[in-house]
Formats: sequence, structure tokens, C-alpha cells
Amino acid sequence: MRRVEGESMVRKLFAILRGRPPRGKYTLLRRSMQVALLLLFATQVLFHGAIIEGSLASSRILKTIPMLDIFAWLEQLVASHQATLESIIAVLVVFTLYSVLGRFFCGWVCPMDMLFSIFERKLATPRSPRFARPHEAGRLEKLVPVAAMIAFLLLSVVFAQPFFTTISPIAGTTKLAATLVGILYNVPGATISLAIAWVTTTLAALAINIVAERVFGVKRLWCRFICPAGNIFGHVMNKYSLLTVKTVASNRCTFCQLCSVVCPMTIDVANIAKRGEDIRDYRCFRCGRCVEVCPERVLALTIGLPRRRTRGGDERRKA
Repeated sequence: MRRVEGESMVRKLFAILRGRPPRGKYTLLRRSMQVALLLLFATQVLFHGAIIEGSLASSRILKTIPMLDIFAWLEQLVASHQATLESIIAVLVVFTLYSVLGRFFCGWVCPMDMLFSIFERKLATPRSPRFARPHEAGRLEKLVPVAAMIAFLLLSVVFAQPFFTTISPIAGTTKLAATLVGILYNVPGATISLAIAWVTTTLAALAINIVAERVFGVKRLWCRFICPAGNIFGHVMNKYSLLTVKTVASNRCTFCQLCSVVCPMTIDVANIAKRGEDIRDYRCFRCGRCVEVCPERVLALTIGLPRRRTRGGDERRKA
């Protein structure tokens, strides 16, 4: 009996790891990249920042290339009313990178995506609650994250310090990992109380996401409505980024809607693909799940110039 129960638990664990429908190469690559980056930030104290130092809010690669989150820079600017040359260079590096990649950060870099995916419902069907099922975002839904960005900027002015960046679980997760390693190796400044503080911010974001979905029927509340770091990439960069999910063969689409069902950000991918359009929704973080599950290979995660719509409704690639 115990052996049967053990085998059942193994099968369930394998199903979770594999995903429903099964995960493909993009999900495996994303998770590998997120874990690798988290480990690099965690062990930075051991290598004295030779590879990377800082956090996902502000970092330096190979002690040479500075990187600063766009929204963190905006908060710093409104809070201190000044910007150094180095901070401008750092934010331009990030702006340039994600002008090419779009909202890539949220699906491939941010460790919170990996954490959220463990506890959320994997499939969204037409029977799911309104904000948990596939749909095209309305005007109000698009305005909420913009309003959140404005609110965080105003709070940064009031408190004279970057408000969201200070409490952000995105940067907090990397700081937590580095603090835990620091405690193990008796690194000065790494304390249990500091680790508890970062655990609290991370668990708070996770709790908000779980309660929003399980109680109020809103999937990925944190990513869609609260987090300004991701939404600034989505609202600005997704419109013209070179990396995107492209509809390469809309005529082959059978409208099975598998692509919409697996989308973690509740984008109605099937309807967009059926129209022959690329997925440039501000919510899309280029995770590639829709590409992985499409049985007809209608979609592709690829790099290419944006397409514009002609008068006849067809789309043509920009010259």
C-alpha cells in the first residue's frame, strides 16, 4: 500500500515538473536561466563580485557593465531630484537591452515568475473567472498598472527614497539569496534579521498572488497590476521589440485554444493568432508556452522587425 502511495506521489511530482500540457524547451531554458542568475547573485560574496554584484534592481557585470532597472531609476530621480552620469549609462544599458527583448525580464530573469508558477493554476479555461480566463485587456485593465506606477512614484517623493525598489521582492529575492550565503560564510553585514526582512517581502508578494487567484479569481495580480518593473517593459518595449511571439502560419490554426489556455498572463493568444497578428500584448513576457503547446506550429518565438497593418488589414514587415 505504501509503495503504491509512493509511486502515486512520484507521478504527481513528475506531472507538476512536466506541466500540463508538457513543458518544452523554452520553459526548461527559462527555469535554468532563472536558477543560474539566482545562484550568481547568491554567490557574489564568494567571488567578490567578479562575475556579478548587486541585485536585480541595480547590478554590475564583470565589474564593468552597470545595469539599473528603469523604474528604480525613475524612483531615484523623483526622490533625490538628481541623476549621476553612471546611473544614466546604467539605465540606458537596460533600456537598450529590453528594447530588443521586450518584457523578456519577467519570464526569463525574474525569480518571482518561477515562484508564482509553483502555486498558481496552470490552465485557464473559458469557464474560469473573468480575470483568470483568456481575454483581451480592456482600457481600464491597461490603466491600472499605469496608475500603480504613478502611485509608487508619488510615494517615492513623499518618503524621499525609491519606494517600490526598497520593498521589491524582485530585488529582495536576490538579496535574500546573497544574505543566506553570507550568513553561512560569516560575511560582515549578513544577518538573520536582514534575511527575515527579505523573506517577508517575497512571501507577501506570493500571498497577494495566491489570494487574488484563489479568492478573487484574478490570475497573476502582482505581475499584471502591481509590479512597475515589468509593466514598464510591457507598456513601452513590447510594442516595438525585436523579440516577440510571431504568428507564422495563421492558415494552419484550428482554433484549439491550447495557446490561450496555457498563457500565464491570460492573453487570448488564439484570437490574435487567428487574425494573423503577432503577440504584442503588454502582458506578454515571451515565455514561449503558447509556442510549445501549439500542435500546428502556428506560432514562433523569434527575433524580427515589427509588422505594420496596411489599409487592407494585412500585415507587412517594416522596411
